[in-house]
Amino acid sequence: MTKVDKQIVEEFLKEALEAIDEIESIVNTEESTFIRDRRARFSLRYSIVLAVEALADIAVAILEKDFNQVAETYREAFIKLAENTVINLSTAREMAKLASLRNIIVHRYWTVDDLKIYEEAKKGGVEVLRKFIQEVKQYIETKDP
Repeated sequence: MTKVDKQIVEEFLKEALEAIDEIESIVNTEESTFIRDRRARFSLRYSIVLAVEALADIAVAILEKDFNQVAETYREAFIKLAENTVINLSTAREMAKLASLRNIIVHRYWTVDDLKIYEEAKKGGVEVLRKFIQEVKQYIETKDP
């Protein structure tokens, strides 16, 4: 049985899914349109930060409540989930990459390459976020049928 507060997980999931929907909406536009649209660029940045942080908060909660473990970084939180067989290692590695992208956006915004962010989100970022959600939901459902 999981000790994680399911209501809190649901709140974080709702927040992440809203951000993921925004990311999908943006990456479904043409690249040239995206680059010219300042609001779209800023929205993509913020939505990635929001999604990664919400999902990292879930990871941290699972680690603390179910495994009595602490992660020093978001990257570490995702990797530790894989080590505890909550998610697949491939998903953890991809989420760790997204956590690094989040760090670039948050801490080094003056060097942010919006086109790179767009391409990362379009080529697989959204899929990874959704896969993480699916694997976490499966973990919780398995622990609390």
